[in-house]
Amino acid sequence: MQRFIKNNYAYLQSFIDSIRVGLFIADGQGNVLMLNDESERTGGMTKEEILGKNVRELVDMGYMTESSTIKSMSSLREENIIQDLGTGEQLYISGVPILKNGKIDIIVCTERDITETLKLRDLLHEKERIAEKYEGELEYLRARQISADSGVIMQSREMRSVVDKAMRVANLDTTVLLYGESGTGKEVIANIIHKNSNRAEKAFIKINCTAIPENLLESELFGYARGAFTGADKNGKAGVFELSDKGTLFLDEIGEMSLSMQSKLLRVLQEGEVMRIGGDKILRIDVRIIAATNVNLPQYIEAGRFREDLYYRLNVMPIGLPPLRQRKDDIEDLTLHFVNQFNKAYKLNKVIHPAAIGCLKNYDWPGNVRELRNIIERIMISFDGDEITHFQVRNQLNQGEDEWKTIVKNYNGALAERIASFESDLLTEMLGVYESASRVAEELGVNKSTISRKLKRYGIR
Repeated sequence: MQRFIKNNYAYLQSFIDSIRVGLFIADGQGNVLMLNDESERTGGMTKEEILGKNVRELVDMGYMTESSTIKSMSSLREENIIQDLGTGEQLYISGVPILKNGKIDIIVCTERDITETLKLRDLLHEKERIAEKYEGELEYLRARQISADSGVIMQSREMRSVVDKAMRVANLDTTVLLYGESGTGKEVIANIIHKNSNRAEKAFIKINCTAIPENLLESELFGYARGAFTGADKNGKAGVFELSDKGTLFLDEIGEMSLSMQSKLLRVLQEGEVMRIGGDKILRIDVRIIAATNVNLPQYIEAGRFREDLYYRLNVMPIGLPPLRQRKDDIEDLTLHFVNQFNKAYKLNKVIHPAAIGCLKNYDWPGNVRELRNIIERIMISFDGDEITHFQVRNQLNQGEDEWKTIVKNYNGALAERIASFESDLLTEMLGVYESASRVAEELGVNKSTISRKLKRYGIR
């Protein structure tokens, strides 16, 4: 069986990934051979981190508290356990050994959410009470998921993983560090965490550490007492730490904070108290910190630009956001969302051609979602007509490049395919400008019948 798995690995992987329950396969010694997407999702570690490891090692790492695989290795029969994920969710796991010549060849484990497993209800004491408890938790999790989905547009597995981590940590009241390139949506994820936490009804204050001058940032964070400095409000002013007490404070671009401010922030995190500038009264605060950065903080630590002790205080729960070029499955939905958004904002009625969406998917997006939004807005206000075309998109994505570089970069396929694609784009744009086949033919110096035939060929109205 192990040889069969090895020889048919790719086929079997695609097959088990289609199964909507967790599936986990180990050899007779407990070494992990395969697992599917559902098992990866519920476990919290990637396939690459798990494959090849022994289940005993995974138990030692804390990935699981106990293992049906280990029990089956000892008993040579099916073993069932309840696995607590530490997030209010529990799995019912069945480990079934497959024997060859009296010895275990492989062990197949299935993982099911116990809230949906009728078999578990028969095995648990006080089954009615337990069933009601988990049904209530399931409805709560569903409600939280709906709330999360309303704040982020996603189809890709990468972003679903990010949102899943955000939802898991939302109610744990721990410090979170969001990291990723500029424009990847760190503020959106911070919103999700706050809205689904037990602080959702309290203040959520956002501070961009690069947007406030260094000499003003301290008073913005800590506030100041009456008469603290010339020009200060005569009544003093509360800082954002005070204002976000019992709530959440989002510190964006934390990597650009000066070392002196980092020291003061570290004290707040360690002591849970602040003092206004020029004041003598210590104020106890209860604030959840969500920090975000688009720089590599470990590199900043090596360069002496960021405090290592503050990094470990912030990096309790790190969540990395993928760049848009690594989540291209989301580009179409994001594009349609922005088109709809700007149609409403500018009272337009535009649609986008599928070829234009294809062009957007082929771009590398150094500016991520923010760049995509800006490109769509620029196209919608820069061009006439009710359709966003392939040509318009390429024109915006390749501003500053010469014509030949544009052609080479954006037209794919054999020569005939490239010529046909360019011809279709050219006719679409010219028809939008000149409004009739006759005028287009006149501009291009060909017969109207030639233009009409090509318009029909390319399906251009």
